Amino acid sequence: MEKKEPVIDFSAIVQRYRRYWWLFLLSLLACIAVAVMYLKVKKPVFLVQSIVLVDPEDNAKPGASSMGSSLLKSMALGGGSRVEDEIVVMGSHHLRMLMVKELRLNRTYIERKSFFDRVDHYNDSPIEVDAPETLFDTLSTSMQFKVKTTADGKADIKVKKGRFKTLAEASGVTLPATVKTPYGMFQVKRTAYYKPGKEYNITAAVTGNIPKAEALSHVMVAELLRKKANAIDLNTRETNIQRGRDMLNTIIRLYNERGQNEKDQQAINTAKFIDDRLELVYRNLMGSEAEIEAYKRSHNLVDPELQAKSVIGRQDMADQAIINLEARYRIVSMIKDFVADPANKHSFIPFSADSTAATSAITAYNSLIMQRMKLENSALSDNPSMQRLDNQIEAMRANVVSGVDNTLRALRVQLAKAGTVSGNAAGTMRSIPTTERQTRALYRQQGIQNEIYTFLLQKREENALVLAATTPKGKVVDQPYGKSEPLSPNKPLVFLLALLAAMAIPVFLLAIKNLFTTRFASQEQLEALTAMPVIGHIHHNRHDDQLVVQDGRNWSIVELFRYVRNNVQFMMPEPTDKVVLVTSSVSGEGKSFVSLNLAAAFALLGKRVALVGMDIRKPTLAQMTHLREAPGVTAFLSQQGTALDDIAQPLQQVPGLDVLVGGTVPPNPSELLLGKRTEQLFDQLRHTYDVIVVDSAPIAMVSDTFSLTRFADVTVGVTRANRTRRTMVKQFDRLVAEGRLKNLGLVINDTKPSQDNGYGYGYGDTDE
Repeated sequence: MEKKEPVIDFSAIVQRYRRYWWLFLLSLLACIAVAVMYLKVKKPVFLVQSIVLVDPEDNAKPGASSMGSSLLKSMALGGGSRVEDEIVVMGSHHLRMLMVKELRLNRTYIERKSFFDRVDHYNDSPIEVDAPETLFDTLSTSMQFKVKTTADGKADIKVKKGRFKTLAEASGVTLPATVKTPYGMFQVKRTAYYKPGKEYNITAAVTGNIPKAEALSHVMVAELLRKKANAIDLNTRETNIQRGRDMLNTIIRLYNERGQNEKDQQAINTAKFIDDRLELVYRNLMGSEAEIEAYKRSHNLVDPELQAKSVIGRQDMADQAIINLEARYRIVSMIKDFVADPANKHSFIPFSADSTAATSAITAYNSLIMQRMKLENSALSDNPSMQRLDNQIEAMRANVVSGVDNTLRALRVQLAKAGTVSGNAAGTMRSIPTTERQTRALYRQQGIQNEIYTFLLQKREENALVLAATTPKGKVVDQPYGKSEPLSPNKPLVFLLALLAAMAIPVFLLAIKNLFTTRFASQEQLEALTAMPVIGHIHHNRHDDQLVVQDGRNWSIVELFRYVRNNVQFMMPEPTDKVVLVTSSVSGEGKSFVSLNLAAAFALLGKRVALVGMDIRKPTLAQMTHLREAPGVTAFLSQQGTALDDIAQPLQQVPGLDVLVGGTVPPNPSELLLGKRTEQLFDQLRHTYDVIVVDSAPIAMVSDTFSLTRFADVTVGVTRANRTRRTMVKQFDRLVAEGRLKNLGLVINDTKPSQDNGYGYGYGDTDE
């Protein structure tokens, strides 16, 4: 058969805890009170947000060519940057450190006016704690300065680390006061916001700049606003909106200043290199012009070209090609000189060669230099990342040199070819005077120097524009603002958690109580302890009369005995099943009370019932039923001449019920119960009565009951709510497993109606 899944009975769970309604009510009131106090004390935390637009830099601009020449390309004055890289910079520890120092965020001042009224002073605290900035740079712990001032201006100062450790203490001092701590000297002083004659109770939380910057990394976040957008969402969580706005504004300003400084430093280095080259080229240009002037004066020349107009026309193209190639060769040579100079080891290569191999290597080299400049601002020279980047730069510099050498070799080949063409043209000019050829060479040299000089002047102006530019790197789209609704505390969530806690706490306490209790209180708890059938429960008897089951009574307790009687009948399916043995674990569990009323319940069916008192060590039936105490069962067992009719006493309140009281306590009860007269007694009882209910001794105290189990058809084990130990229930299980008790059904006595889920109700709900 398919195993059925267990079903949770929620109604039973509710019934189980219903009688503890007062505990749930107290828990609910306490949790709501705690929630209200929490909302009163907890300062609301707001999200302060700003949107910053960062355009990736692309400073590669097409260079202007002089005299229609396409020899030279633009100088790369900067490298590109991705938004993800700028997010790293904006969220860097270095910027947070600068912000903490500037805004003095490592000191917070809370004024306690009452238990619920606490003021967070930001830039308006009447009391201030100060120390040299170097102390805050090295301070690695947090301290609390508790300052209480009186109306006459005296102050009590207590410095604590954590909740219990006191570092320094001063009483009745006048501010400003110097406080000596194990971490350094601090000064507690008044500010412009201090009002004389007013009492203050202020707690200043002081920590180092580094720990505070690290703590802010958890609340201040820089992240990409959305994919494919160059916008950064910069936000922080703060209890003071103005402080949050100042924090974001400061971070943005420091970020832009850092970017501007990087750009200015790059432009300054480029300007220095250009000025040095301009000075050298200018001297060469002036020398070429002076040489031409001297040559013309010495040879009385005005315009030599007019003398060889036709030949010059053929040679113009060859000369122009040589000029272009020579200019390109000089530019590439300057790049090689720049790279070879140790002073430019970590500087940008300011020119791009007109060569695919050299240009790609230069671009990659400049990109690595840009990364090193960014890392240099926040890392030391022995940083592993810095060393790894320096190694990459050295390797890339070798690639640049190789590419430049290849370009130079190619240009030399091209110059050789152009020279050959020019030489061939010169062969046709043998008739032209040597002076004309020398003049043309001088002009050619002057043209090369002039082209280079013009190019450098242009780049100097472009670099000056870059240096003068003050456009911020990050453009603020949304100025920092605080959300209107706080992030926390979430009032609905707080009250929901309070409600859940109010329900969980009593359940937890009751579970702990149940875990450590050794007794049980309800039929449900008894059923959870044993695999034996629980055939019913009996409410607490609120009447003086022990015999509650009588004809005409419709009390709830009577109905419960009828319920037990019916279950016992189901346990006796055969006509020969007549003997019901009633026992308990220990004395005082209501065994005799259950036996008497169970017998009466059977008698109400019109049966002849015998209630036999076999607890002969401590007989109680005579007292309960107000019958004579002798002769009883012990007389029958010990005297051969005693008959059954001599000891059977009819109970007037219940027709059909005869009671056989225990009688006089014998000196040898165990031997009597094991004798043949016991067998004769039960034989006569079976022959005379329809049902025999036997009130026997407790099983945990004496062994008398086990002498009678051979006569029993059904065994009823009586337990008592809040009295019988759980171990006694396990003893019933063990005795059944050992075969010493048979056909056992358990009954729990003396329960409270609220503990039994309403079982037994329906025909009567009172015992009156």
